[in-house]
Parts: sequence; structure tokens; C-alpha cells
Amino acid sequence: MGEQAESAKYGDILSTAKELFWKHGVRRVTIEEICREAGASKMTFYRFFPNKIELAKTILQNMADQSMADYKALMAEDIPFEEKVRRQLLLKFEGTKEMSVEFVKDLYSNREWGLREYMEQRTEEAIAVIMDDYRHAQEQGWIRRDIRPEFILYMFHQMSAWVSDEQLLTQYGNAPDLIMEVANFFFYGILPHSAPGHE
Repeated sequence: MGEQAESAKYGDILSTAKELFWKHGVRRVTIEEICREAGASKMTFYRFFPNKIELAKTILQNMADQSMADYKALMAEDIPFEEKVRRQLLLKFEGTKEMSVEFVKDLYSNREWGLREYMEQRTEEAIAVIMDDYRHAQEQGWIRRDIRPEFILYMFHQMSAWVSDEQLLTQYGNAPDLIMEVANFFFYGILPHSAPGHE
């Protein structure tokens, strides 16, 4: 297999696995299904990944890298902070809209796979960057000066717990609805507002 064809096959496996994982969760999807849908042999699969958990980790890594790149590009734009918040919500929606409840449960409930720990590590890294931006925004008067940064940090950690709460997940039709509810609540509280998708 040529280098270009191999690169294309690698991409096919990644995109196919992401679609299947997002729809059915990691546990229910088999390597055989991924290979069949991607048009790849199992030998080709194992050339790239030792197992489906490492494949899932690669997908999460790519997603986290892209999310941070998008966030940094947004924060660098010369637009009002409130508009940046609105666009952060849109980015969050775009990044999670295809996720199933099964995927979120698999991501956070199985300690053996190491996916939860990986996401928690990436989340901590992202929060450190975001907190720097929010402290700057507070200094500029774009965020309430009477709210402690420590409380904002605490709320970031609570949001992660809410999104992975199985009892709360069952109250929503799908994971993205819960994720957007939590994000909107963090930014706007319970007061009426013009949220993304509800202008």
C-alpha cells in the first residue's frame, strides 16, 4: 500500500470509528464493524492501532486538539467578549451534536479503558487556558468583578460531573442536549437570554 493510500485508509478508519462510537458508544462497536464500514482489512487496522480503545483515544485527542485550536482562534478575534461566549456555545454544540448517551456513558463510566482519565487530563489543560482568559476578561470588566475566579474554576469541574451523571443523562433525549443545558446554565444562569439556536 502506497503512503498516500495508507494515509487515506487511516483517515477512513478514524472517521468511520468516530461516527460509530458517537452513535453507539465504544463498548458496542467492534473492530470488525469499523473495518467493514471503512472498507479496511483487520490487518490494516492493526497496522495503525493495537485495539479499539487506542483508536478511541486517538479520536478524543484529535477532537481535544481541534477544540483548543478553535477556542484560541476565537479568543484572538477582535469581537466583544459576550460574542465570544456566544460562539463558544456554538463551538460546543457543533463538537457534541452527534454524541449519543451511550458514548458519554462509555467515556466516563469505564475506568479500565483510561478514556475518562485522558479526557480529565485534557479538560484540566483546557481549563487552565480558559481561566487565564477569564481572569483577563474580569480585569477588563467583561465578567462580574465580584465573582471569584476560584468559584468559576469550581463550576468548570462541577460541569464535567453533571455531564457524566447517568441519572441526569436519562432526563435528556441525547447527550448534546444536556451538554448545552449545562453550558448555557454556566454562562447565563436562569435568566432569559438569546441563546445560540434560540435567537
